[in-house]
Amino acid sequence: MRILIISRGNGFGHAKRDLLVAKELIQLNHDVTIASYSSGYQYLRMVYPGHLINLNLPAAGSSADRILKLLDLIRHTQPEGIVVDEELLVLPMAKSMGIPTCFITNWLEKETETLSFLEMADRIAIVDTPEHWMFPTPDSIQNKIQFVGPVVEVPEAAARKEKKIIITSGSPTIVDVPFFTKSIATLKGEQEYVKVVYSGTLTKSLKRYKDDSTHFVEEPSTFMDEVKTSSLVVCRGGHTTLWELASLGIPAIAIPRREEVNPYNVIYAKQMGERGYIRWLQEADMDTDLIASYASRILKGQDRLQTYAYDGVAVEHLVSCVLESFSLQNEEKPLCT
Repeated sequence: MRILIISRGNGFGHAKRDLLVAKELIQLNHDVTIASYSSGYQYLRMVYPGHLINLNLPAAGSSADRILKLLDLIRHTQPEGIVVDEELLVLPMAKSMGIPTCFITNWLEKETETLSFLEMADRIAIVDTPEHWMFPTPDSIQNKIQFVGPVVEVPEAAARKEKKIIITSGSPTIVDVPFFTKSIATLKGEQEYVKVVYSGTLTKSLKRYKDDSTHFVEEPSTFMDEVKTSSLVVCRGGHTTLWELASLGIPAIAIPRREEVNPYNVIYAKQMGERGYIRWLQEADMDTDLIASYASRILKGQDRLQTYAYDGVAVEHLVSCVLESFSLQNEEKPLCT
């Protein structure tokens, strides 16, 4: 089949899981194209060997521009099935053209307009586990939903951890400055630990907080290599990052962005906290003493977090869900040749 994967470009999490899906589909001899934009495209162009299209969209922008570019993309590639990673606008386009879709997501909501989009998907694959799932599962899409498990690529765990703390925010923006400044100030007290700060475009402005134990990294490609040997990660709580850390057994403190900036990150943090994989606090409660207390207890071994036994089968479950969603519509209404 000619399969198009439309990958949301905000951060690296969508791109990482879509890359795994694409590789698996290619192994099954499907003709796969990925389309993305912003930081997602920048990540994929370094690691994806197949056909990749840059949609040249901002991480957030007007719906009108997105509609035109997405419509042109579908007309140009003429896919027989579309994997839609959280790009809701694709669903009515594909529905009107008779192209089957599998919608990949790590959130759901009951808001009327969003729900009307989700109802147009043939299948909805949730890359999470149902235990402590805190998003709604509306009745109108219940029969479309399938939990496939977290889809992440986890390197082999390091034999031992180094005295190193990672401070990170996926695709850092100006709203992350207070997170970085407070985290760096708090953890300077842990002088025996090297602090590695993944600060992206904020690196230049944050370097005034530098000391001998604090190192700034602008390029994100080394992130997992540094993480797998670290003793603690302080992060913003992106869905993929939290599952990667839980699978590696690396303790984490998540400080998600405020709800008005990202309404879902707080829920991801709550879910993972309920599962015992992380400690977390609201940005409004980002007190240096509280962060220091969490960090100290974890580093001293007084607070032991759970580890997720990741076996890699979630990718296979997701690909099966994708192909099943395409076959459903094909059986009902065969695609024209």
